[in-house]
Amino acid sequence: MRKRILIVEDDEVVADHIAALVREQLGCVPVVSTTSGQAMARSDRIAFGFLDIKLGDGDVFRLADRFRRDGVPFVFVSATDPADVPRELAAAPFLRKPVSQPDLLAAARRHL
Repeated sequence: MRKRILIVEDDEVVADHIAALVREQLGCVPVVSTTSGQAMARSDRIAFGFLDIKLGDGDVFRLADRFRRDGVPFVFVSATDPADVPRELAAAPFLRKPVSQPDLLAAARRHL
C-alpha cells in the first residue's frame, strides 16, 4: 500500500503542484484538503503532511497538534510569519512560501 501524504492548502494551483510532486516524485498518494475541517476529517492513515497555516475556515494548528501527539511528521508550508506558530508547535519544520520543488521533496523524504 502506498503512503498517503496530506496536503492542506487553500490555493488550488499550489495544491495541484504539490500533489503532482507527491505522485510523480515520491510515489505516494496525495490527499488534498482546502479547509482545516476537511483536513481533520481526512487525517487518518497519513504518513506525512504539508500544512499551510491560514485557511479559509481558520488555521491548521489543531491538526498540527494532533499530528505532533500522534507522531505523524509534517512541515508547515506557509507565507505566515513563523513567530505566529504556537510555542508547542514551534519546533516543527517550516518552509516559507514561495517554496522550491527540491525543498518540498527534501522535507518529505526526510520522513518517508
